[in-house]
Amino acid sequence: MKRLYILSGFFICSAWLLVLSGCVSLAEMGGRVLDGSAFAEKTLARYREEPKRGTRVDRLRRRKDKAEFITIRIDSLPNLRLKGSLPDSEGNFYLTSLYFLSPNMNGWNEFTQELSGSGSFDGAILQLNGPVETLDISEGKIRRGETRLTGAQALTALHNRQERIVALAQWMNQTLVHEQPDIPKFADQKAFEAYWKPRLFPEIVRAKKRPSTWIATPVSSPGAWVFGEDIRWNRAYTEAVFPEELWPVRNSGTLLRDWEEAAGWIYLEFEWDHILELLSEKIELTKIK
Repeated sequence: MKRLYILSGFFICSAWLLVLSGCVSLAEMGGRVLDGSAFAEKTLARYREEPKRGTRVDRLRRRKDKAEFITIRIDSLPNLRLKGSLPDSEGNFYLTSLYFLSPNMNGWNEFTQELSGSGSFDGAILQLNGPVETLDISEGKIRRGETRLTGAQALTALHNRQERIVALAQWMNQTLVHEQPDIPKFADQKAFEAYWKPRLFPEIVRAKKRPSTWIATPVSSPGAWVFGEDIRWNRAYTEAVFPEELWPVRNSGTLLRDWEEAAGWIYLEFEWDHILELLSEKIELTKIK
């Protein structure tokens, strides 16, 4: 028993040292400590963008089979990790997958999604080449309080959520282009949520925060309101603002559940094209380890 306490303390301390050193976020470390993956890789080298704008490349080795690869991270999405093959003698590599963890108050969604694309990294300059194609989610896990979904059950839930998030993010981007083309890029997820929450869910924010498109329909109007996830949703607002494919998602409360459990994932999908655009520029890196 004493040995168990010592080992537990070692793992917890190790996790906190990694978090404090800036290697990974607290949310990601929580998930990776639980499943053991936090200790499955060894960092061989680390490179950081200078001037410090937020891009980082790590060269890693898996402890299990000694395979080496690189990962790309950006500060605005600390729980996102793009994985690529080890660069060849000319610095060329292939993207293979992305790993993402989206934490919430009661758990998290995490998944690995296959990628097809290429880039170059010679230890000083990073640049993605051409288009990057996102393929299927190949594995993932979901934690909801005391419930944990894995395997086929988790994959089904993640695929269903992905379809809804992709549709939502496409509508968000189209809305900004057509209605507010001058809106600045969101600096981080907090700014993203502050802008979109009142527009997606005006029923649950203070009246003064509701958007100008809000439709003040009397609660007593027959058929004008519908219950979903214990919230009364304004059907007129739904149909006036959202595309038809999102009407049942919002009116059922599923959109609210996606937001509460995976807002970070929505932000990732919304920003994905912008992320690839930034990584397609030549980024100067400095070796820091």
